Amino acid sequence: MYERFTVRERKVIVLHNTGSTNNDIKTMIQNANEPVFAVISARSQTGGRGRLGRYFFSPEGGLYFSVSFPLIGDEKNIPFITLLAGLATAEALEELTGVKTQLKWPNDIYFNGKKLGGILCELVSGKQLTAIVGIGINLTVGKEEIPPELLSIMTSFTIEEIATPDESALIKRITEKLDKYIYEKGELYDVKDITVEAICKRSYSIGKKVKYTVGDTVCEGIITNITKTGAAEIALPDGTAKEIFCGEITQ
Repeated sequence: MYERFTVRERKVIVLHNTGSTNNDIKTMIQNANEPVFAVISARSQTGGRGRLGRYFFSPEGGLYFSVSFPLIGDEKNIPFITLLAGLATAEALEELTGVKTQLKWPNDIYFNGKKLGGILCELVSGKQLTAIVGIGINLTVGKEEIPPELLSIMTSFTIEEIATPDESALIKRITEKLDKYIYEKGELYDVKDITVEAICKRSYSIGKKVKYTVGDTVCEGIITNITKTGAAEIALPDGTAKEIFCGEITQ
């Protein structure tokens, strides 16, 4: 299905600082006349964005990068790419450093109960429909660089006193894993059971009580599963189950 994407050698751009690597690669895609395979990384961002349009704290000492993945357009489960990105990141970190991270649904990387990184995936329409996977990981960020209000929920390799991975090797490993999941295994067409099992095995969220907010609707329950659609399944107090795909989750 992806046979026409025969050349996947990516253009690599390394920046010291930028507004947003997602925005940078989005501009490349919108101005291109052919599929864009690229990676843009930076040591800090002034306009990093998180889920639901929030500001993503991106200080010096983090690794922030975005990768483009041209798509066909008829993939059945494109939103699952966020969970694939989390799995690829967790697997790469463990392989390169031995550090076992967890995945907080839908887009955070956790270690020791705190946020080590985050993921923002976007779709760009243009000459070629393209998914952008943006990943931020706190490497050498120190406690003194973190605002007091974030200290209780944010961590880094330096704070945890563990050796940081080689940045280029980490980007390469994550990108290769996503290429395999998307292009070789076709996960966006047919999510494999083994892939969902791997995500659930690393889940920080399963078994946790959460409050879920969409608009003016608020409900509480316990996350019991992550499904093949990328949804979180929540057991509600009345005994019913609900699948959620978006909205605000606190736990």
